[in-house]
Amino acid sequence: MRAIPEAEEAARPPRICESRVHRFPLPPHPIAAEQARLLTKIALADWRLGDALDNALIVVAELATNATKIGEVFHLSLTRQGGTVLIEVWDTSEALPDRRRRSMDRVDGRGLLLVDACSKDWGWRLEEHGGKTVWATCAADAAGELPPPGLRM
Repeated sequence: MRAIPEAEEAARPPRICESRVHRFPLPPHPIAAEQARLLTKIALADWRLGDALDNALIVVAELATNATKIGEVFHLSLTRQGGTVLIEVWDTSEALPDRRRRSMDRVDGRGLLLVDACSKDWGWRLEEHGGKTVWATCAADAAGELPPPGLRM
C-alpha cells in the first residue's frame, strides 16, 4: 500500500453519499395514485434509476391507494441514496398496515403483498406528530441506470 502525500490526498474530491429527496402532498382523490406514479417517474428519470422504475411504480401506487382510503391529504416522500430509492407515504391514520392474505373472491386487500414482492424491504412506523408512515425500498443495480440526458437513443 503506497502512502499518499498530503497535497495529493487534499486534491481528491471528498466522498459524498448522494442523497436527494422529493416530497409531495397529495389529495385524497382517486387520481392520487396516478399522480404519485407520475411524480415517481419524474424523480427516477432525474436520478437516472431506470432499473428501479417498474417496482417503484407498483409500490408507490399501492401505498398511495391505501393512503387515499383514509380520506385526508397524505404525503409522498422519495429519497435516493446511491442506487436505492426510499419510498415513504405518511397519512393521518394510526391503523397498522394489514398484509394478511384475503379470500380469493375479494378484489381488494392484496396491495401490501405486492409491496412485499416488489420492494427490497418495507415496514411502517407511528409518528410522534400523529399518523403513520409506511415505507419501502427499491434498488437499481448500476447497469440499470439510465444514460445522462442527451445520450439516450
